[in-house]
Amino acid sequence: MGLVSGITEHVNGVLWGAPMIALMLISGAYFSVRTGFMQLRRPGEWLRRTVFSGVRRERSAEGITPFQAMSSALAATLGTGNIAGVAAALASGGAGAVFWMWVSAILGMMTGYAENLLGNLYRRRKPDGGWLGGAMYYIRGGLSQRPLTRPLAKPLAAVFAGACVLSAFGMGNLVQMNCAAQAMESGFGVPGITTGIILAAITGAVFFLGKGNGAQRTAALTSRVVPVMSALYIAAAVYILAVNIPRFPAVMGTIFRSAFGLEAAAGGVNGYMIKQAVSMGFRRGVFSNEAGLGSSVAAHAASDVSDPCVQGMWSIFEVFFDTIVMCSMTAFVLLGSPCREITAQEAFMNVTTQPQYFRLTESDQLITSGALLLTTGAGEEHTLRTARGAEFTVRIGAGDTTYSNVMKLTGVQSRGSGGELLWRDGAPLIQSVRLEEVTGAELMTLAFSSVFGSAAGKLLSAAVALFAFTTVIGWGSFGAQAAEYLAGERALIPFRIAYTALAATGGIIDMSAAWGAADMFNGIMAAVNLPVVLILSGTVIKQTKRYFDRPESRHKKKS
Repeated sequence: MGLVSGITEHVNGVLWGAPMIALMLISGAYFSVRTGFMQLRRPGEWLRRTVFSGVRRERSAEGITPFQAMSSALAATLGTGNIAGVAAALASGGAGAVFWMWVSAILGMMTGYAENLLGNLYRRRKPDGGWLGGAMYYIRGGLSQRPLTRPLAKPLAAVFAGACVLSAFGMGNLVQMNCAAQAMESGFGVPGITTGIILAAITGAVFFLGKGNGAQRTAALTSRVVPVMSALYIAAAVYILAVNIPRFPAVMGTIFRSAFGLEAAAGGVNGYMIKQAVSMGFRRGVFSNEAGLGSSVAAHAASDVSDPCVQGMWSIFEVFFDTIVMCSMTAFVLLGSPCREITAQEAFMNVTTQPQYFRLTESDQLITSGALLLTTGAGEEHTLRTARGAEFTVRIGAGDTTYSNVMKLTGVQSRGSGGELLWRDGAPLIQSVRLEEVTGAELMTLAFSSVFGSAAGKLLSAAVALFAFTTVIGWGSFGAQAAEYLAGERALIPFRIAYTALAATGGIIDMSAAWGAADMFNGIMAAVNLPVVLILSGTVIKQTKRYFDRPESRHKKKS
């Protein structure tokens, strides 16, 4: 396992390094420029043709409604990354990561637009009236039309489809089920195996029971669950923001100042923090909305939309909602919710075995060394005092500089041969301190508890479990279509059986190695998909020009 982890870590370092992030941003920028920044200049058009177009109409015989297709795609992209992932980005990149996350989303809207426009053009009709679609179809169909790339068409399409199947089993299934099981166990005490079996049973019911094909049943469920799930989370976040509305102007100021290194940080930190903010913001945005992976094309291709440009517009809204709305809600809650009103100095002067939470100020520099973290310079000795007045000295070596929204300080009790040591009056004797960054679900729980109190943990546990489960359903649809591409319709039943069976085990197995493998398969998908989308960019621009050159479009523009 150590060898496997080492290999996947090395491969991911290549796949998800600066060249990949740059390629994603260049792709988004290219399509933005060539379409006249349609996502910014024509929001009325893509909103009118998507969410304000009568999304509740009945499914046609040929496929599913555009709203259902988008819900299936959102079900896969809305996941634990929208909660814990944003918290991790803020911890590593500071508040400025939010600004660069917005930038990546604005550019990613047009990458998603291009992918799903091509997916609509190259999809195939099935005998039952449904659609066969996904990025593998435009990879094969688009490259085969060009003499230079024709030999690569079939192999690259097969590599993409294979990586999609494996990513569905890993990131889309096991990892998400594990997150759901952990959330339910920590929030409600439900054993992981119980959560896995119940959610696997529901997954199997979606795949095998009810009317229509698998894509239609998935769409029917997600079009009901995703809006409710998103609305409840947004409502809770907006309520927290309303309670803390006086802080909102300061939050926005912090985001923009931090994005460009204008915070009053310690000398030499600004350059590092700008790099961290840009890196974490772009990565969080890309990993959240999946623009560039080509994964959501399979869901959108099943839609009954006839115009490929309109299908692409649904992807613009999808990226907008996933990152600009949902991820921003998490970021605003984390940055705007007050922590316990104590300073770092007060916490250090009153160390106990109970965790103390405090917010770092703009100028607090964090030096890391193993398990100990301090907001002071490197290589110096520092005296700390416990709540009982006892003093002890620690020495902190040099380390990486980072920032966190909130820190947790906990005293570590002394231990002797007979067990933990106490003062004469029974109070614990503190030997050392542990200062940790608070991130992920713990940070969100802390923010939610500032308004919802002890119920915050249960609310977030339920949210994480529901977000993770919808991701399982969405990726099940993606993986099934990729499996069907590789082995025909006969592969659907075995894939769904294996997918459902694996879902039941996600709550009880160790997923430490699965994250790296899942990232690797996602990286392979992006490495194959993005160059092809750029090669086929002429088709995207031609179709967009055709759409906006129509007489009715010109009339709307003049009026």
